[in-house]
Amino acid sequence: MSHDDDRGGLPRTPLEDLERLAAAPGAEARPPEQWNQLRVLAVGRMQHGGLPAGTRIRWGRLALAALPGKYPEGPSQQLVIESARVRAYLIREFGPDPTDPARDLPALRADVLRHLGLPRETAARLAAEWRTLPREQMLRLRRIKNTLSALHPVLPLLEDEESVTDDLRAWLELAPRLP
Repeated sequence: MSHDDDRGGLPRTPLEDLERLAAAPGAEARPPEQWNQLRVLAVGRMQHGGLPAGTRIRWGRLALAALPGKYPEGPSQQLVIESARVRAYLIREFGPDPTDPARDLPALRADVLRHLGLPRETAARLAAEWRTLPREQMLRLRRIKNTLSALHPVLPLLEDEESVTDDLRAWLELAPRLP
């Protein structure tokens, strides 16, 4: 792959190459394993403290762009969890930014709540008896707990927000009781 582009022969960075690769027509046809490799690389670079903040944010966005390819079957709880973890990391490290979908704190909170997949009252009732539940129900409660745990890196920011809903607070109080 050439490292020259249409910018007057200036070399492209590997990040730019991967961003182009991820956005290229037909990229969605790549196997999920390749998307996972891209996500792993991008998350590692996103967390590399020696890189400039703007570059790390771009790596985070690339990690997010890789997730739909990793989960070609469509939105899943695991996709929501992984996306929320990347977004929470970016928000914690670089601050919330409502103009950046990767760092939009209210959108992250709303996405997590929207994808829990069970009414809170039902989850609370099941949490009280989770040890006696069938395996699939236990796993469902565990996925809810994992989804909520993605918010831990940004909890201080959420608590400072006046717009934090009572629903989110109730979910976060319930989470320790889930399997």
